[in-house]
Amino acid sequence: MESDLLKAEIKGVYAATTVFGMSPVVVLSLEDGRMLPIYIGIPEAVAIFSALKNQTPPRPMTHDLIVEIIQRLKARVARVVIDDIIESTYYATIYLEVDNIEVEVDARPSDSIAIALRTKAPIFVRKAVIDEVGGIDKIPDDYVDFESFV
Repeated sequence: MESDLLKAEIKGVYAATTVFGMSPVVVLSLEDGRMLPIYIGIPEAVAIFSALKNQTPPRPMTHDLIVEIIQRLKARVARVVIDDIIESTYYATIYLEVDNIEVEVDARPSDSIAIALRTKAPIFVRKAVIDEVGGIDKIPDDYVDFESFV
């Protein structure tokens, strides 16, 4: 594993006030004590929130379908890495293992997190990303729990 990565856990999904109104945000808690908020779309927030609550829809949603395809192809999600930020947009890579070969797939962090939660894959953040944005040390007072938002 690369030494420039920090292990991350999901602190929670929230709704935050922005200039556009309320917007979902997922907060990652990093092993060094910092937290990384990432603003995401509503469908991805629902996907992450439902995975955190172990809620399974009666029919597969997109992330459930992707996980099913990965499993049927005899692959596995090895890890997810939030590895870049360009012009305030985060980038991530999903690392799949199939037949002892590692395959990298470019993805949005929100989709990567939703898939990682469903497959129990570890989530990492590249140190350079958190160093660039600084992170936060506590959940802002204006963040509302996503459950009360939906």
